[in-house]
Amino acid sequence: MECIDLRTGFMMLSFRSQKEVERAKTLCESKGIGVACALAFDDITEEEAKSFVKHVPHEGQNRFCNYINQSIDGLCNTAKDSLETAIQYVESLNGCKGGYLLIYQKEEPLLKALEPAKAHA
Repeated sequence: MECIDLRTGFMMLSFRSQKEVERAKTLCESKGIGVACALAFDDITEEEAKSFVKHVPHEGQNRFCNYINQSIDGLCNTAKDSLETAIQYVESLNGCKGGYLLIYQKEEPLLKALEPAKAHA
């Protein structure tokens, strides 16, 4: 199952049913991953979508990222349209339709880079 980084601190998975989303939500929560949304796409409001997708200011207007066509010409007018492009992208990776979304907080890196050891003379 592939996911997409929404580039807003959230990741998104797309599933075929609400039952699959609920199982994934339970698994995420058991691992301490913060789940922000576990709903059918049709049940997500424009305001909710705005909190998950990347805002792109363009010509004095607030537009939204198109996760398939990332050119300026491809910007979305609504957050729901933007979220729909994210779904389409994930569907293309997974090879199946999925209108049920699990949006979760992006995890902090588990391991931090260590400083190189210093030689003692």
